[in-house]
Amino acid sequence: FMTLFALAVAAMCAGIPVPDTETSGAVREALPLLGGQLARFQAAYPVWSKFAAGFMLLFAGMCTGRISIRYNLYTVGTCLPIPLYAIVACGIATGGNYLAGFAASMLLALATKNYCRAFCNGYGFDAIFRASLYLGLMPLIYAPALPLLLLLPLAVLLFRRTFREVVVATAGLLLPIFTACYVSWGSGAEFTAPLVTVGQSAIEGMPLQLFLDIPLPALVMAGGIVLLDLTALFFFLADIYAAGTKPRFILFYNIGILVLALTLLCSPAATPEAFALLAVPSAILIPVFFVRIHRGMALPVYLVFLAAAFAG
Repeated sequence: FMTLFALAVAAMCAGIPVPDTETSGAVREALPLLGGQLARFQAAYPVWSKFAAGFMLLFAGMCTGRISIRYNLYTVGTCLPIPLYAIVACGIATGGNYLAGFAASMLLALATKNYCRAFCNGYGFDAIFRASLYLGLMPLIYAPALPLLLLLPLAVLLFRRTFREVVVATAGLLLPIFTACYVSWGSGAEFTAPLVTVGQSAIEGMPLQLFLDIPLPALVMAGGIVLLDLTALFFFLADIYAAGTKPRFILFYNIGILVLALTLLCSPAATPEAFALLAVPSAILIPVFFVRIHRGMALPVYLVFLAAAFAG
């Protein structure tokens, strides 16, 4: 937790860039509806925004760490996901609209936590509704996160939920956008205006443009994180039955999140805020690599990435 706290303080105090005028228009288009409100709040109250973003970092990091501890994902007790979340979320690149980026990351952590809770004997209506509600809020805050809505059918298939739970989950997923449509209609605009806005904001731009916009050190850091993810994936698949049934399916689910998050980074509308979404699956998957190699190798690799995150 102290590592998470130190990285959050460093990011809020020294790592927040000022959005330049050339890219601010594209960033605003990626932040419709609730994301636009957060961007305006950030511009009007920068100090309070940093406090709020720091709290989101701490909350999401602890939420991600509790998933691994509660379900014993690695067959050994470890709190590595807690600092790893901060290393990825703060160490790669922090966009100018950091408040919306960290809010979307926090919602992804909450959705993951509740989908894991829904993997149970009997019905899990409460957990799957909450998870889908958090998932449905994400595109309203950060439009390029639209592909992550596929996490709902992935969770239903992997965790073998019933038709009744699917109906409840679908209601939770659609509630935020339908509420936005109702508010739009009540204010005199078109009922479908929010749907059109989110859809257009999610596809405008040039594919892979994000990797041309971020500085080289952040690009190297992102490449290192993805390399660690792939190495952890290899270790997991090489000994897939080392974990129990529930931990194994939860790790499979996080592999799906990782694939969608990497796809999101390559989307036309992606901005540096999208790296905060990569932090959730990476923080859960990378410890698979660390706990299965010798400490003499694991510690230097961890310290190198930690130092790179602070330097970033």
